[in-house]
Amino acid sequence: MTFFSKVLFAGAALAVLPAAGFAACPSYDNPGAPLSYTDEQVWSPQAHSVTAGGNINLAECASIPGIGYIVESPDFTLQYQNVTAGRALEFRVDAACDTVILVNTASGEWVFNDDTNGLNPAVRIASAPDGRYDVWVGTLGNSTCAAQLILESF
Repeated sequence: MTFFSKVLFAGAALAVLPAAGFAACPSYDNPGAPLSYTDEQVWSPQAHSVTAGGNINLAECASIPGIGYIVESPDFTLQYQNVTAGRALEFRVDAACDTVILVNTASGEWVFNDDTNGLNPAVRIASAPDGRYDVWVGTLGNSTCAAQLILESF
């Protein structure tokens, strides 16, 4: 094997290895547990159990706001209808550990929150449009804990 052949072979072998330094980041390509509500249905708060946290460090995802640890696919995918029009939609977390929340809204925006209610986060979207909302419930540290996602309209 010539020197050129060795270099070409080594380059080809490196091309099939996963790229170092590229962390997985949140993706809504695969939906989370399905939820479907109208603003009238969440006028009374609706709670859903979830394990908060994950193996993805948001600090390594430059295009996504926030800090903390989540899983790659959303924990929940909400199909929402704002029948009354103009109501705000709130996503909040209740847990015994320090949690964070990440939401990809129906308009495609990323919204993050940490510690609105003590160690628990909340995101409120004014005049929430109809559509799909993907929700990740994470933890500030790299451990997990039992939590509840609560949906409510205002």
